[in-house]
Amino acid sequence: MRELKGFLQAILKESAVAAGPDGEGLVTLSERRERGRPSMHVQVSHVPSTSTVISLQKAGHLSSVLRPSPGESWMKICDYMLIDDDADGCEIMMVELKSTLRKRPEGLEQLRRSLPIAKYLLAVCEVELRRSWPCLFRYALIAEKRTNRLDKQPTRPGAQLSTEDYEGIKVAVGVGTRFDFGVLTAEG
Repeated sequence: MRELKGFLQAILKESAVAAGPDGEGLVTLSERRERGRPSMHVQVSHVPSTSTVISLQKAGHLSSVLRPSPGESWMKICDYMLIDDDADGCEIMMVELKSTLRKRPEGLEQLRRSLPIAKYLLAVCEVELRRSWPCLFRYALIAEKRTNRLDKQPTRPGAQLSTEDYEGIKVAVGVGTRFDFGVLTAEG
């Protein structure tokens, strides 16, 4: 079943394929910030070696074909897709990174709008490889901290994870800088 990973890496621009899991299954997801603020880095551990990590922020936007509409942002999609090609099919984890949970509604909407991109990539693979994969779609919104105010942060450090339903999707919402892939996929 490893042909999906190889084909995705063959058809995507090199800039869109992020560093996959290292020998220990660790992937670092990062997001550049505006105005000279330091970048955000989140580590996801125990990512299967069969996974392809796609950086959608480097892949480009849909601005060439979609018309901007006031109040709607059709072009805003998630930051990363982790596509795991295992023996039973594939699992696509869409990940949106935010600095704080204060921006949660925007992040949830970006995740919801990313599903057509994931389905398109899967459809291209199915057409070209002349086969289909059963696929699970999962969602994760990860924030570095709850708020910018130090007095409102939890007293214990460490990753915190909950689940939220948003417009028909189930999202794993996490606060922290390191998460386990298995826990994220179980929640989202």
